[in-house]
Amino acid sequence: MSSRVDSINKIIRDFETVPGVEGAALVSADGLMISSALPEIEQEMVAAISAAMLSLGEKATNELNRGNLLEIYVKSDRGYTLLTAVGENALFLVLAKAESQIGLIFMDMKRMAESLIEIL
Repeated sequence: MSSRVDSINKIIRDFETVPGVEGAALVSADGLMISSALPEIEQEMVAAISAAMLSLGEKATNELNRGNLLEIYVKSDRGYTLLTAVGENALFLVLAKAESQIGLIFMDMKRMAESLIEIL
């Protein structure tokens, strides 16, 4: 079990080395923090907000007949909040700088999410 936790933590910490990324976290679909490498932010709040965003995104895609939700991003004047599903039970959250190339970050997120699915 410990090696699984270590593997997850390593993936999350390593994601901080992606250009433009300020932090990353793995959150359960029900809003609990699994692993975090976020800047000084209240972890429980981030996890709850992430789960709520995922739930709302899924509801929107279903109600608007847009297929399966693949990713969510919120752009603000200070940067991006990016979310992607990790299987059916977790999500991958990334905070990125405003000048980031989010297309490249999403590509890395997809690759990391696949690695995380294998571990979970």
